[in-house]
Amino acid sequence: MNKARVLIVGGGPVGLGAALELSRFGVPSILVEMHESTSWHPKTRNFNTRTMEVARGWGMGTYQRLRSIDCPPGWKSPIRFLENACGAEYGQIDSKGFAGPGPDISPAEPTMTSQDQIEEIMVQALRASGLVDLRFSTEAVRLLRGGAEGDDEVQLEIRNRVTGKTEIITGCALVAADGAASSMRDALGLELVGQRAVKQLVNCYFRADIESHLKDRTGVLFFVHNEKATGVLQPLDAKGRWLSQINVTPEQFSLEYFTKERAAEWVRAAAGVPDLEVEVLSLGLWALNATCVDQFTKGRVIVCGDAAHQFPPTGGLGVNTGLQGMHNAMWKLALYAQDKAGWGLVKTYHDERLPVSQSIVMQSFINASNVQRINQAAATGSESGLTAEQIVAESRRYGNHLGAEFGSWYQSEAVIPDGTEPVKAEDDYSDYIPSATPGCRAPHIWLGKPEARLSLIDLCGPSFTLLTGPDGKAWEAEVEAVRCAFNLPIACYRIGSAGLQDDGSFEKAFGISSGGAVLVRPDAHIAWRAASHAGSAAGLAGAFRQILQKEPQNV
Repeated sequence: MNKARVLIVGGGPVGLGAALELSRFGVPSILVEMHESTSWHPKTRNFNTRTMEVARGWGMGTYQRLRSIDCPPGWKSPIRFLENACGAEYGQIDSKGFAGPGPDISPAEPTMTSQDQIEEIMVQALRASGLVDLRFSTEAVRLLRGGAEGDDEVQLEIRNRVTGKTEIITGCALVAADGAASSMRDALGLELVGQRAVKQLVNCYFRADIESHLKDRTGVLFFVHNEKATGVLQPLDAKGRWLSQINVTPEQFSLEYFTKERAAEWVRAAAGVPDLEVEVLSLGLWALNATCVDQFTKGRVIVCGDAAHQFPPTGGLGVNTGLQGMHNAMWKLALYAQDKAGWGLVKTYHDERLPVSQSIVMQSFINASNVQRINQAAATGSESGLTAEQIVAESRRYGNHLGAEFGSWYQSEAVIPDGTEPVKAEDDYSDYIPSATPGCRAPHIWLGKPEARLSLIDLCGPSFTLLTGPDGKAWEAEVEAVRCAFNLPIACYRIGSAGLQDDGSFEKAFGISSGGAVLVRPDAHIAWRAASHAGSAAGLAGAFRQILQKEPQNV
């Protein structure tokens, strides 16, 4: 067990999610977090639809709890640009991405809430698994082994911040999810590439009854710009809990200067309610960065979340990109920990997720730049000659990111190409066209009876899954042979069989005949596709040999 376990540094959503994912595969982990508990300052608040698909894999109880803390209807759109929350409005963006694409695209629904509540639910799920040694008030002191390419294990020195006791823990690999100031990233000598400290923000968590002054003016983000307040107001529950990012100058970027009293005055000016009662709960500092690390893996270490990439807070994509990247990596790491795959499979995490992350970082930076342009045009006029309303209109990508959520096309050794390419949407960041090209997320279709329907996405559990057409029974023997050869669990479902009734959508969506098959990875991306069974069965074993980067254990 000790040899197979994984070490995780960082107990934010991405670190907690990594432990949850590993527990799905039966892989034990030790998670160390320097703070004494989960976050109570809600730095993030949005789990988008694709992330909530990931959460369904943590158990429907956990998924439903996350859904139950969603904000009320009407508070996910639009993004508003105003003088103050109650004052003149000079533009809005219909942010459909926050509301989700609906049941034609996904069985999941997004949740808009606060990080403190999200983490509480995740920790309780971890403790129920029995596979995670969760250590709060514990910091990673030194990475002793595991950061070099020749290392075959990880040794990490940790220190209990309450007792001062140090200890060396070992594992087969380490997940560095220790945030933007990652000590593990520094220990590995990895470089962040991109723009740093573009802008300084004060992050303010507060209570105030702004809602009663807004009348029917609901929304997901209230960008305000006036002489006394520039920044954004973010409703957390439509019941008086709010988060704000306050634009400050470099000389104001300290909590000695930006006190709770100054923050309360800023909130009143941002809301447009001079006598508003404001209870500031906590303040934090945030330097706006737009960066990606140059390598996502090094030695036996995987870098995830804010340790791997940092986003401007414009689009809610930071935590979601981190969790979706973690999801890509953990099934690979689990198979390595169980000696069912080579480390080369784990390294495909870098190949698949670096281009995705770089693209989203850039768009988040553009979103932030557009907000600044909108504010400038509203205040003094735009140098480009565009009005604030015109700039808002050209900023439609903000809050509309379905392509970024669902449209990633992975190309690596963990995908077997079949000569096809996915159809590209006109705007492949905002819009999504389902595709069954290997490397794409498997298209969601509904199966079963209308009164008891099942999403095909929910068939993709903690194993590879072979999905065949209604005449694909011959594949079952091939799957059994591969199971035995690689000592690997593989699910096999024949669409159209009991409980998987289909109206023909499967063959159409996946581009195969009734005897064809697709191999879906544990992260719901397609690894391999055979249009028919004839001449393709031998390719299944070959596909596993390439993906796992390991020879069969039983020949």
